[in-house]
Amino acid sequence: MSENKAKDLTETVFSFLSIKVKMIIIGVCLGLFIIFIGVFALIGIFSNNSSTNLDDEEKGGSSGSVAIAENPYKYTGAKFNMPFEVWDSTRDVITSKFSPKRTITVNGVTQTRPHTGIDLVVVSKSSPKICSALSGKVIVATAGSTGYGNYVVLEHNLDDGTKIYTLYGHMIHNSIQVAVGDEVAQGQILGTMGSTGNSTGSHLHFEVRIGENLSSKTVDPFPYLFGTA
Repeated sequence: MSENKAKDLTETVFSFLSIKVKMIIIGVCLGLFIIFIGVFALIGIFSNNSSTNLDDEEKGGSSGSVAIAENPYKYTGAKFNMPFEVWDSTRDVITSKFSPKRTITVNGVTQTRPHTGIDLVVVSKSSPKICSALSGKVIVATAGSTGYGNYVVLEHNLDDGTKIYTLYGHMIHNSIQVAVGDEVAQGQILGTMGSTGNSTGSHLHFEVRIGENLSSKTVDPFPYLFGTA
Protein backbone atom coordinates (compact mmCIF):
# COMPACT_ATOMS: atom_id res chain seq x y z
CA MET A 1 0.00 0.00 0.00
CA SER A 2 1.41 3.40 -0.97
CA GLU A 3 1.96 6.18 1.55
CA ASN A 4 -0.84 8.28 0.04
CA LYS A 5 -3.36 5.39 0.16
CA ALA A 6 -2.45 4.69 3.80
CA LYS A 7 -2.97 8.36 4.64
CA ASP A 8 -6.35 8.45 2.83
CA LEU A 9 -7.49 5.29 4.67
CA THR A 10 -6.51 6.77 8.04
CA GLU A 11 -8.40 9.98 7.32
CA THR A 12 -11.45 8.01 6.17
CA VAL A 13 -11.53 5.84 9.30
CA PHE A 14 -11.00 8.90 11.54
CA SER A 15 -13.86 10.76 9.79
CA PHE A 16 -16.37 8.05 10.77
CA LEU A 17 -15.56 8.47 14.49
CA SER A 18 -17.80 10.59 16.65
CA ILE A 19 -16.63 13.94 18.05
CA LYS A 20 -16.52 12.39 21.56
CA VAL A 21 -14.27 9.54 20.48
CA LYS A 22 -12.06 11.93 18.55
CA MET A 23 -11.67 14.11 21.67
CA ILE A 24 -10.80 11.06 23.77
CA ILE A 25 -8.13 9.99 21.26
CA ILE A 26 -6.66 13.50 21.14
CA GLY A 27 -6.71 13.73 24.96
CA VAL A 28 -4.94 10.39 25.33
CA CYS A 29 -2.28 11.44 22.83
CA LEU A 30 -1.71 14.74 24.61
CA GLY A 31 -1.55 12.97 27.99
CA LEU A 32 1.05 10.51 26.72
CA PHE A 33 3.08 13.39 25.27
CA ILE A 34 3.02 15.29 28.59
CA ILE A 35 4.03 12.17 30.53
CA PHE A 36 6.86 11.56 28.05
CA ILE A 37 8.18 15.13 28.50
CA GLY A 38 7.85 14.89 32.31
CA VAL A 39 9.85 11.67 32.49
CA PHE A 40 12.72 13.19 30.52
CA ALA A 41 12.63 16.33 32.69
CA LEU A 42 12.94 14.22 35.87
CA ILE A 43 15.82 12.25 34.38
CA GLY A 44 17.59 15.54 33.64
CA ILE A 45 17.06 16.85 37.19
CA PHE A 46 18.42 13.68 38.83
CA SER A 47 21.39 13.67 36.46
CA ASN A 48 22.26 17.27 37.35
CA ASN A 49 21.96 16.55 41.09
CA SER A 50 24.25 13.57 40.77
CA SER A 51 26.82 15.64 38.90
CA THR A 52 26.64 18.42 41.49
CA ASN A 53 27.17 16.01 44.37
CA LEU A 54 30.12 14.46 42.59
CA ASP A 55 31.66 17.87 41.98
CA ASP A 56 31.26 18.79 45.66
CA GLU A 57 32.98 15.60 46.75
CA GLU A 58 35.81 16.00 44.25
CA LYS A 59 36.41 19.58 45.35
CA GLY A 60 36.10 18.77 49.00
CA GLY A 61 33.06 21.00 49.41
CA SER A 62 30.49 20.61 52.15
CA SER A 63 28.44 17.75 50.68
CA GLY A 64 27.43 16.42 54.10
CA SER A 65 30.60 14.44 54.77
CA VAL A 66 33.65 15.74 56.64
CA ALA A 67 37.17 14.47 56.07
CA ILE A 68 39.04 13.82 59.32
CA ALA A 69 42.63 12.68 59.64
CA GLU A 70 42.60 9.20 61.19
CA ASN A 71 45.69 9.41 63.38
CA PRO A 72 47.06 12.96 63.62
CA TYR A 73 50.43 13.01 65.39
CA LYS A 74 50.78 14.65 68.81
CA TYR A 75 54.02 15.22 70.68
CA THR A 76 54.33 14.52 74.39
CA GLY A 77 53.17 17.56 76.38
CA ALA A 78 51.83 19.38 73.30
CA LYS A 79 48.53 21.27 73.50
CA PHE A 80 47.68 20.70 69.84
CA ASN A 81 47.88 17.87 67.36
CA MET A 82 50.29 18.44 64.51
CA PRO A 83 48.32 20.28 61.78
CA PHE A 84 48.79 17.56 59.14
CA GLU A 85 47.10 14.29 58.22
CA VAL A 86 50.51 12.64 58.76
CA TRP A 87 53.70 13.68 60.55
CA ASP A 88 56.82 11.56 60.65
CA SER A 89 58.95 12.92 63.51
CA THR A 90 62.06 11.35 61.96
CA ARG A 91 61.62 12.88 58.50
CA ASP A 92 59.21 15.84 58.51
CA VAL A 93 60.82 19.12 59.50
CA ILE A 94 60.66 22.70 60.74
CA THR A 95 62.20 24.94 58.09
CA SER A 96 61.82 28.29 59.86
CA LYS A 97 61.02 29.13 63.47
CA PHE A 98 59.10 31.97 65.08
CA SER A 99 61.33 35.02 65.25
CA PRO A 100 61.01 38.76 66.01
CA LYS A 101 63.45 39.43 63.16
CA ARG A 102 64.18 37.29 60.12
CA THR A 103 65.95 38.11 56.85
CA ILE A 104 64.78 36.10 53.85
CA THR A 105 64.66 36.45 50.08
CA VAL A 106 61.19 35.80 48.65
CA ASN A 107 60.40 36.09 44.94
CA GLY A 108 63.73 37.83 44.39
CA VAL A 109 63.16 40.41 47.14
CA THR A 110 65.23 40.35 50.34
CA GLN A 111 63.24 41.46 53.37
CA THR A 112 63.85 41.69 57.10
CA ARG A 113 60.76 41.46 59.27
CA PRO A 114 59.26 39.38 62.10
CA HIS A 115 58.39 35.79 61.29
CA THR A 116 55.07 35.48 63.09
CA GLY A 117 54.69 31.71 62.80
CA ILE A 118 56.50 28.47 62.29
CA ASP A 119 57.12 26.84 58.91
CA LEU A 120 56.52 23.10 58.69
CA VAL A 121 57.20 20.73 55.81
CA VAL A 122 55.92 17.17 55.39
CA VAL A 123 58.31 15.22 53.15
CA SER A 124 57.07 11.78 54.16
CA LYS A 125 53.95 12.09 51.97
CA SER A 126 53.27 13.83 48.69
CA SER A 127 50.63 16.59 48.67
CA PRO A 128 49.94 16.26 52.42
CA LYS A 129 46.62 17.52 53.74
CA ILE A 130 46.60 20.29 56.34
CA CYS A 131 44.31 19.69 59.33
CA SER A 132 42.86 21.67 62.20
CA ALA A 133 45.16 21.49 65.22
CA LEU A 134 42.08 21.48 67.46
CA SER A 135 38.34 22.03 67.12
CA GLY A 136 37.06 25.52 66.39
CA LYS A 137 35.21 27.82 64.01
CA VAL A 138 36.34 29.08 60.61
CA ILE A 139 36.60 32.88 60.51
CA VAL A 140 38.78 33.21 57.38
CA ALA A 141 38.94 30.89 54.36
CA THR A 142 40.17 32.72 51.32
CA ALA A 143 42.43 32.77 48.31
CA GLY A 144 44.17 35.77 49.80
CA SER A 145 46.23 38.37 48.00
CA THR A 146 48.43 38.80 51.08
CA GLY A 147 51.70 37.02 51.81
CA TYR A 148 49.75 34.10 53.27
CA GLY A 149 48.43 33.10 49.85
CA ASN A 150 45.47 30.73 50.23
CA TYR A 151 44.88 30.51 53.97
CA VAL A 152 42.46 29.63 56.76
CA VAL A 153 42.05 31.08 60.25
CA LEU A 154 40.22 29.21 63.02
CA GLU A 155 38.88 30.59 66.29
CA HIS A 156 39.13 28.38 69.39
CA ASN A 157 37.82 28.70 72.94
CA LEU A 158 40.03 26.87 75.41
CA ASP A 159 38.78 25.29 78.63
CA ASP A 160 40.43 28.03 80.72
CA GLY A 161 38.40 30.68 78.89
CA THR A 162 41.23 31.82 76.63
CA LYS A 163 40.28 32.66 73.06
CA ILE A 164 42.98 31.84 70.53
CA TYR A 165 43.32 31.74 66.76
CA THR A 166 45.31 29.42 64.53
CA LEU A 167 46.34 30.37 60.99
CA TYR A 168 47.23 27.96 58.18
CA GLY A 169 48.96 29.62 55.23
CA HIS A 170 50.24 28.99 51.67
CA MET A 171 47.78 26.20 50.69
CA ILE A 172 47.71 25.21 47.02
CA HIS A 173 45.07 26.76 44.77
CA ASN A 174 41.51 25.36 44.96
CA SER A 175 42.34 23.10 47.92
CA ILE A 176 40.53 24.86 50.77
CA GLN A 177 37.79 22.54 52.03
CA VAL A 178 36.03 24.76 54.60
CA ALA A 179 34.07 28.00 54.53
CA VAL A 180 33.63 30.93 56.91
CA GLY A 181 31.20 29.98 59.69
CA ASP A 182 31.93 26.24 59.58
CA GLU A 183 32.47 24.46 62.87
CA VAL A 184 35.45 22.13 62.46
CA ALA A 185 36.61 19.15 64.47
CA GLN A 186 40.15 18.52 65.61
CA GLY A 187 41.99 16.83 62.76
CA GLN A 188 39.52 17.99 60.11
CA ILE A 189 41.12 18.53 56.71
CA LEU A 190 41.34 22.21 55.74
CA GLY A 191 43.37 22.09 52.52
CA THR A 192 46.65 20.94 50.99
CA MET A 193 50.20 22.11 51.69
CA GLY A 194 51.43 24.47 49.01
CA SER A 195 53.50 27.53 48.14
CA THR A 196 51.06 30.36 47.35
CA GLY A 197 51.68 33.93 48.47
CA ASN A 198 55.13 34.99 49.69
CA SER A 199 56.77 31.59 49.85
CA THR A 200 60.14 30.05 49.06
CA GLY A 201 58.76 26.53 48.64
CA SER A 202 55.95 24.18 49.58
CA HIS A 203 55.26 24.35 53.33
CA LEU A 204 52.69 25.24 55.98
CA HIS A 205 53.03 28.58 57.74
CA PHE A 206 51.29 28.03 61.10
CA GLU A 207 50.47 30.80 63.58
CA VAL A 208 48.97 31.01 67.06
CA ARG A 209 47.32 34.29 68.05
CA ILE A 210 46.12 35.02 71.59
CA GLY A 211 42.97 37.03 72.39
CA GLU A 212 42.50 38.68 69.00
CA ASN A 213 42.97 37.70 65.36
CA LEU A 214 45.83 40.13 64.80
CA SER A 215 49.39 39.53 63.65
CA SER A 216 50.53 41.65 66.61
CA LYS A 217 49.02 39.01 68.92
CA THR A 218 51.10 36.09 67.62
CA VAL A 219 53.12 33.91 69.99
CA ASP A 220 55.64 31.15 69.34
CA PRO A 221 53.68 28.10 68.16
CA PHE A 222 56.53 25.67 69.00
CA PRO A 223 55.42 24.71 72.55
CA TYR A 224 51.81 24.35 71.39
CA LEU A 225 52.85 21.78 68.75
CA PHE A 226 55.99 20.15 70.13
CA GLY A 227 55.46 20.31 73.89
CA THR A 228 58.35 18.78 75.79
CA ALA A 229 59.67 16.78 72.85
